[in-house]
Amino acid sequence: MMIGSLALAAGCGVQTKYDTSADAGSGKRGADGATAGGDQAAANGSGGAVTAGAGSTSANHDGGAGQTGNNGPSAPPSHPPAPPVKLDRPTAPAMAYTGKNGAKLVALTFDDGPDNRYTPAILDILKAQHVHGTFFTVGVQVKRYPAVMKRIVKEGHEIGNHSYSHPDLSKLDCAHVLNQIKWTDTLIDREAGFVPRLVRAPYGAASPLLKQIVADNGRRLINWTVDTRDWDGSTVPAMRANVNKNTHPGGIILMHSFGSKRVGNTVELLPLIIKDLRLKGYAFVTVSELLDAKARSEQAAAKKK
Repeated sequence: MMIGSLALAAGCGVQTKYDTSADAGSGKRGADGATAGGDQAAANGSGGAVTAGAGSTSANHDGGAGQTGNNGPSAPPSHPPAPPVKLDRPTAPAMAYTGKNGAKLVALTFDDGPDNRYTPAILDILKAQHVHGTFFTVGVQVKRYPAVMKRIVKEGHEIGNHSYSHPDLSKLDCAHVLNQIKWTDTLIDREAGFVPRLVRAPYGAASPLLKQIVADNGRRLINWTVDTRDWDGSTVPAMRANVNKNTHPGGIILMHSFGSKRVGNTVELLPLIIKDLRLKGYAFVTVSELLDAKARSEQAAAKKK
């Protein structure tokens, strides 16, 4: 199904326009939804979601766009209808896996930033440890902290789209979903120089509509296999045990670089799990490198049949 017919069927002719100007305000947002534990990440088709493994459980993350309480995500701001938007095709540089075949790989991901406190601290750790991560960034935060966004890209990390204002995209119509993605694309392109290939839904809430939009526009919808629960105020020892127990080859670990003061635990946790996983033989890659390695492995297995 092409996006044009999908948009028409979903009433995409009317939608909200978000302000990407530097002086537009933004409230502090909460963190994502959760899927704890899980097995090896799986990619469901070229535009499919990389989802949590079997037996995973769901939990609600705190706060929504523009709030810090526990009342769930707020609706996008109401503005006069704007002309329908069209998503651009991704232009982010391809990140091919260049390591050893059969290596134990894991991807570290960080949601909800950037900010000017926790994100720089995380970047300092990753730089010192020679690790590249994947940052799923939110439009209002990109707008507020362009210099930090530029640093993420300059230091070789991957960027993904995590919506403009962190609503539950599964509860929005096609017009609002497109707009959430489009304006974040615009802001990321302004600071990073490209449109990202990856999308992560706030709260991990992906409707069939969102999956179709992502697939029709050449993107990949990314979830996680291990939730550190840093958003929930989990202690560093508890998160460390969680990561060590539930990480498997091909895993994607969910953390946050903004959201609340609880993210301070993430900064303390990060060097510990990097050390732990290296001792277990893991190599750290970006999400796109992980997907590329998986695709190469599947292709090699198919040739042997």
